[in-house]
Amino acid sequence: MIRLVLAAAAMLVMAWDATAAAKLDAVTVNNAQFDGSEAKGVSATVLKAQILLDRARFSPGLIDGRQAENFSRAVSAFQAANGLPADGKLTRETWDKLVASSSRPALETYE
Repeated sequence: MIRLVLAAAAMLVMAWDATAAAKLDAVTVNNAQFDGSEAKGVSATVLKAQILLDRARFSPGLIDGRQAENFSRAVSAFQAANGLPADGKLTRETWDKLVASSSRPALETYE
């Protein structure tokens, strides 16, 4: 019985994540702006930051729109390389430098 409840809970969590991820289309991610709040779950702002970090050669690990340890390490390395306080937290100053590092949209359609 406990296994059944745990399996149902896991399926509910996965469905919730899929719903949140479904809202992340190219327009949403490309228009994402830094708002200073800490992202919970999947975030268009974090996804955009992960893509820009990767382009700048600071691998954030899995690009999934979630704040994780590898993301924080990449942010910290980017901050250190750009003369910012390297605390691993996405700040307004870090966001501005990161966005300025690429002239292309975060997500593009390829044919």
